[in-house]
Amino acid sequence: MEWKNAFQKHLTMLGDYWVGGADPHKMALAPEELKRLMNKTKTLNDQQAEIEHAIIQAREVQTKDKREDLVVDYSLHTQWLVKKQNDFFLEERMENRQAVVRGNRLVSDILVPLAAEEEQTAVREAGDQAPADIRSRSYDRLAAVRYADLWWNRRNPQYPMVGDDCTNFISQCLHEGGIRMWGNPIRNRGWWHVQTNWSFSWTVANSLCMYLGKPDGVIGAVERARANELVPGDVICYDFEGDGRWNHNTIVTAMDAAGEPLVNAHTYDARHRPWPYTDSPAYTANIRYKFFHIKDQV
Repeated sequence: MEWKNAFQKHLTMLGDYWVGGADPHKMALAPEELKRLMNKTKTLNDQQAEIEHAIIQAREVQTKDKREDLVVDYSLHTQWLVKKQNDFFLEERMENRQAVVRGNRLVSDILVPLAAEEEQTAVREAGDQAPADIRSRSYDRLAAVRYADLWWNRRNPQYPMVGDDCTNFISQCLHEGGIRMWGNPIRNRGWWHVQTNWSFSWTVANSLCMYLGKPDGVIGAVERARANELVPGDVICYDFEGDGRWNHNTIVTAMDAAGEPLVNAHTYDARHRPWPYTDSPAYTANIRYKFFHIKDQV
């Protein structure tokens, strides 16, 4: 079938870009998509890293006719074997995308827009201090990292299902590491979930970032000045626009050869992604970060 040939040719060119230097301007990518490719390439060059091998696979492919076009909805699974300072790590990414094939030619390929994140509309509850016996715990960061690697591109039905899943996923990882929930059923108090309800801090990126900074919260985090002061099991928060509202959270799951964190995340699902996120569609030059170390004992 002609559309399959055109679609496969496009995937092959994406792979060839990373290892063979294929011209990205010959691919049917929007300007913002080309910018993402250039940003990732620049970051690799700046870090004296290079991609040794790339595997590009389309999953869950569905097609539908739309006038003279064929619309292809699919999940793009990308794997990069990255070499940095004579060491290697495997970075993986899952993206939901939509391509359009016209005749025997692919004419566009874009990221599927994400669902809007829930907003916290209420002020934080007075007396939002977790009892000392709830705060007391040990954090099993290995268990948190194992969970992050197991579920990086899947959704655990034992936890809430939300549209923008980035913070929900990080909360799950922390909980699997032994952080205890507290505050139910008041949504603007504590950090908790049940199947049909949850605190803002469990699912809203800005709320979790604010809660991580609370000295009397149940998570037990301390802010660090630099990313390389973190270790696996710690958390990074992102304010893409630099406007004071935190948009995204990731968990550190490994360190590269230079001692910089590699992170896992949901929304655009990623495993062992370099922490700066310069190739994110949300990235801007005004980006700000917060680095939180989760205490091993509280």
